[in-house]
Amino acid sequence: MKKTIIYLAALLVTLAASCTKNFTKINTNPGSFVSAEPEAVLPGVFLATINRFELNNIQTLWEYGHLIDPAGRYNPGNDQFWTVPYINVLGNTTQLKKLFAGNPAYTNRLAITDIWECYVYAYLVGMYGPIPYTHMGDTSSPEVEYDTEATVYTSLLSRLKADAAAIKVTGGDKFITDPIYAGDMSKWIKFANTLRLRTALTVQNNLPDLAASNIKELMTSESTLISSDADDPKLSYGTASGSQSIYNVQLVQGTSYINTATPVMSDYVFTYFRSYHDPRIDAYFLKAATSYNITDTLTSTSTSLHYVVSYPIPHLGQPKSPALLVGWSLVSPTNPTGNNPFAGSTVPVNYSTLQPALVAAARPFYIMTYAETCFMKAEAAVRGYGGTQTADQYYYAGINANFAFWGLTPAQAIAYQTQNGIKWNTAGHGFNYDLGFINTSIPADNLTKIWIQQWMNYFDDGGFEAWLLLRRTRALILPPHTNPGAGTILAVFQNLPDRFTYPVTSEASVNPKGYANGVKLLGGPDQTNIPLKIEPAYTPTDWTKAVPFYDISFVQKWYGTHIQDLTTAGVKYTILNTY
Repeated sequence: MKKTIIYLAALLVTLAASCTKNFTKINTNPGSFVSAEPEAVLPGVFLATINRFELNNIQTLWEYGHLIDPAGRYNPGNDQFWTVPYINVLGNTTQLKKLFAGNPAYTNRLAITDIWECYVYAYLVGMYGPIPYTHMGDTSSPEVEYDTEATVYTSLLSRLKADAAAIKVTGGDKFITDPIYAGDMSKWIKFANTLRLRTALTVQNNLPDLAASNIKELMTSESTLISSDADDPKLSYGTASGSQSIYNVQLVQGTSYINTATPVMSDYVFTYFRSYHDPRIDAYFLKAATSYNITDTLTSTSTSLHYVVSYPIPHLGQPKSPALLVGWSLVSPTNPTGNNPFAGSTVPVNYSTLQPALVAAARPFYIMTYAETCFMKAEAAVRGYGGTQTADQYYYAGINANFAFWGLTPAQAIAYQTQNGIKWNTAGHGFNYDLGFINTSIPADNLTKIWIQQWMNYFDDGGFEAWLLLRRTRALILPPHTNPGAGTILAVFQNLPDRFTYPVTSEASVNPKGYANGVKLLGGPDQTNIPLKIEPAYTPTDWTKAVPFYDISFVQKWYGTHIQDLTTAGVKYTILNTY
């Protein structure tokens, strides 16, 4: 199968549509693509999609999701975020549908083709806002009009419902080269319906009635949704040269490395890990290559003394806004001891990096997981949209599924769930972010709990979905980026982007009328800070009014409050002072 995928990927390059002036001009060479069967095209289409999505995660979306930091400032993406989905993916699927539309011998494969199109369009509309959709593939005009978010999402919900209904589990045509589900049509139905649930939840702010009707309908037929990790849609890679995952090619082999340093743990998610004793910190990330010594004050179980001690901590997350305090650097030994928990460290910064298994050559890319399905059903149940279980049952099932996915034990999941803030109907006290002005406390509100766990579940393939969730819920207060070189609170702040800008080369200069139409439908200039319609109304934080203060609580008391806890943990420490 791996060799087949490699061959088909090469074949796709040969068969892929070309464009004249823009992506709508599809080359229909009768000597090549017209005679191609779905088996010859779809595996390459899937591979082109996931390769691009993995690269998007590395370059931009891990950063946007606030789970992994590749370092640097937010950037608006590049032309390839747009052109690869439209030309290499949708250009080919459009041709397949034209070739085989209405042919009953291709019913299942056409449904699969359409499901994949819906997956890609949902990604594009959530990334840009208005996009070319209705007129995609129309060669009658050199200009391509854009459609509103509402038009696209409304159509996608209808198409996914129709696709699921069209598939014949028995007696239908087979997809013999299916790299996602190995030809299991029942699982393609579950993928279509679960993607439809994700889409319906996404549009609750701008299409509430349509969202509600779709969610209610799906919650009455839960058996048609992803019901275990055996149903997860995923694309597997290989170990041979040319078949490895893009994560491996970029981050391990280091070829064609683009726009980022080595991805490391975000100190924002690090603060959540520390606040709620989350064992996923070790499932997601390696311990820092260099253990940093922190200065801490501990009590004793055997004396009344307080001990000022120095000891190493195993993990560290990278700060996103280091310029808020003048002259401050997280690990610089030149800062005053009173302002620096790492005073005395002389090592360069070295944050916790991704577990090697996540960037292994053959590691699959997960499009959806069972845990996400549970969290989506929990939100639906909270909102009164039905379900066979209670909202808290779905919520806990999601945590259990996520922990199991990462190889953690049921006992670890139960211990995590019993904490205030994680436990249903409870509020939890979290640490301050390292600069003090953002706190990771979790309110008693259960929707917020669901969203936080869903956000954590999107590690690591779901960079786009994490960003989408953060925008459509506004449930988390996220730290801004600042200019690391400014060294002043007057540094330029940049909040989480609301969207990507349209590509200048591919659209603004090539499809000017369509581009102008898209900007008009957007309702503002083509900028990253223009909210999409899926987002609730919100007021961006004015960070110039923030009052940062140095708070190192999130790294202190790592092993406990007593000096004996260090001994129990086998940690070497130095007593600096007693009082």
